[in-house]
Amino acid sequence: MKKVYIVVVALILNTVVVSCTPESIVDRVENTACCGEEGEIPPPPPPPPPTGSGD
Repeated sequence: MKKVYIVVVALILNTVVVSCTPESIVDRVENTACCGEEGEIPPPPPPPPPTGSGD
């Protein structure tokens, strides 16, 4: 029974340590453009057209 208490306390402590400060993660996010460019990132090119031998 003592092992069960130790496992429960360890799980609760782990949960508290992992989820204590979500704001600090959000504050570190920076928006950067692709490849050192300024402005919006261009959309990817369209996929190639399908070939006739798909069946």
